[in-house]
Amino acid sequence: MISKQELQYSLEQVQSPSILVIGDLMLDRYTWGSVNRISPEAPIPVLRVSREENRLGGAANAMNNLVTLGAKVFACGMLGNDANAGAVLQLFEKEGINTAGVFEQEDFTTILKHRMIAGHHHLLRMDFDPPAGWKLPCESNITEYLEKTIPHVDLILISDYGKGVLTPSILDAIRSLAGQYKIDTIVDPGIGMDYQVYHGFTLIKPNRREIALAAEQPVETINDALKAAAYIQEKFNFKYVAVSLDRDGLLLFQNADHYFCFESATQEVFDVVGAGDMVVSMLAFLMSAGTPIEHAASWANIAAGMEIMHVGVTSFTKSQLLQKLVMGYGSDKVVSLDHLLASLEHQTLPLIFTNGYFDNISAGHLKFLKQMQKFRGVRVVAINSDHSIELQKGTPPLLNEKDRASLLASIEGIDWVIIFDDTNANHLLEQLRPSIVVKGEPNQQQPLAEQATIDNIGATVHYLPEY
Repeated sequence: MISKQELQYSLEQVQSPSILVIGDLMLDRYTWGSVNRISPEAPIPVLRVSREENRLGGAANAMNNLVTLGAKVFACGMLGNDANAGAVLQLFEKEGINTAGVFEQEDFTTILKHRMIAGHHHLLRMDFDPPAGWKLPCESNITEYLEKTIPHVDLILISDYGKGVLTPSILDAIRSLAGQYKIDTIVDPGIGMDYQVYHGFTLIKPNRREIALAAEQPVETINDALKAAAYIQEKFNFKYVAVSLDRDGLLLFQNADHYFCFESATQEVFDVVGAGDMVVSMLAFLMSAGTPIEHAASWANIAAGMEIMHVGVTSFTKSQLLQKLVMGYGSDKVVSLDHLLASLEHQTLPLIFTNGYFDNISAGHLKFLKQMQKFRGVRVVAINSDHSIELQKGTPPLLNEKDRASLLASIEGIDWVIIFDDTNANHLLEQLRPSIVVKGEPNQQQPLAEQATIDNIGATVHYLPEY
């Protein structure tokens, strides 16, 4: 088993690799809102729109993942001559992605995936794709760019969504140049593609459905996945096969005597969008620095588990991944306010908040906290410091703040514990802005000290039975 210290070192030692990402560039657009009624015109929900957001998608999502980790990214792909292309280029510029290899084509439609979401529920996705049967009219711009760029990168990532950009000739050019300069190449294959076009690349990363189609056999179990991985590795001459197996985690296959099965890193799935991109991004980032392949795959599995706990595509910094590593190995979840705010910066799940003394912790406290798990989201428990309790009660608590915090952190389903000095939680609520504030039922009989702040931030109060 790989130790926490080994994994931590393997990620920390990767600094700023240069990675070429080539593939199908996409724009992901999210329209967020709420549904409160059914349309009188047809039996469909009416989405009351609250905001819209553009994010990089497809191969561009992998680029964004890599830049967020600290890589220097060279983008190569095709855009149309339209407004959505402008949105993609604007995001590239914002993230500092090199776009010298991004070409615009008049008869090409910039790929757009437009998702409409109410809360955590996807209502509809609209796809705007290139014309049916579209073929790349000129390959010379891309091949010339590859010839100039590949000698200067540490790794090549191919992200193929089957939209016509990655032609056999371009893949042949990548294979030849990668072999000439001894550069590893990772492929995220298009569904239903003939894997012969990818033969000889370093690593291929299909998901369960893709490898089942490629191997022409069902993949229901880990043993099925091992057989399919062995088949396509031998047939198409890959050094490694990494298979995303959703509920079963990640399989890394080198040969029949050398393979690793990583269990799924999360129990809650909010959205699978971007999980595959996250796996290849992490593999690329770590393999570019010569990290042992099993370490790279372990990190890929951890990051994919984080990704599916968010709605829509999300990227993570090295510090966020390292924090997840610490949490995942049962370490302390007691953090400062600054640390918690930094950890929540890119979080899209609702924040669930409760606060109190939590002194002389009883079965009643535990049952109360257990009920918090019915709310899906990030659960934060704030406890009064020893000083704060003594100011209010006139006597110190039975358990000191460190012991109280440690006990709460050991409870499954509590994500973070924070200690605060104030007599009420108004300042924390203003900073954290939770969606739901949880209180015990007796609090309904008296005004809440934080009620004005709760109203101001638009949070909802839920009263739970106390035992």
